[in-house]
Amino acid sequence: MKPFKYISVILILLSISSCVNQQKKDEDQIKNTVRAYWKAVKNNDLQAYNNLIYESQNYPGVTASELNFLYKHYDIVNPKESLLKNIKIKDTTVMFAENKQKYVQYTIVKKNDPDNLKKDLIITLMFYKPIGFNKINNPVILENHIGWDKD
Repeated sequence: MKPFKYISVILILLSISSCVNQQKKDEDQIKNTVRAYWKAVKNNDLQAYNNLIYESQNYPGVTASELNFLYKHYDIVNPKESLLKNIKIKDTTVMFAENKQKYVQYTIVKKNDPDNLKKDLIITLMFYKPIGFNKINNPVILENHIGWDKD
C-alpha cells in the first residue's frame, strides 16, 4: 500500500508543477505580446500592430485610428516606457470558466486638467487562450479617448 501512496503523491506534485509551469508560460506570452504591442505603437508600425490583433483585417479603421491616437500621444501615455515595466495580468470575471479571459489594463490620467474634467484614458488589452496569447482578442483597446487630447 505504501508504494501506491508515494506514487499518488508524486503524481499530484507533478500535476501541480505542470499547471504552474503552464501558467508561467501563458503569462510570459502575454507579456511578450504587450511589449510587441507598445513597440508597434512607438514605431507607428500598422502592420506589426495589426499582426497582434485577432482578425484585424475585419477592423481596418479601428486599428488604424487607435494606433494613430496612441502614436500621437505616445510620450504622454507611455513616458519613459513606464507601461512596459508595469504589466499586470488579470483574469476577467465571467459566468462560465471556459469563457474566462485575461487582460492587461492601463489607466492614464490627463495631465494639465486641474479640475479633472477629462475622463481617464483606459487602455485594455484582452487575451483569450483559444486564439492564443500572442494575439489581442478585442480590436477596441481605447476607452474615453475621444476628446481626451483636447486642451
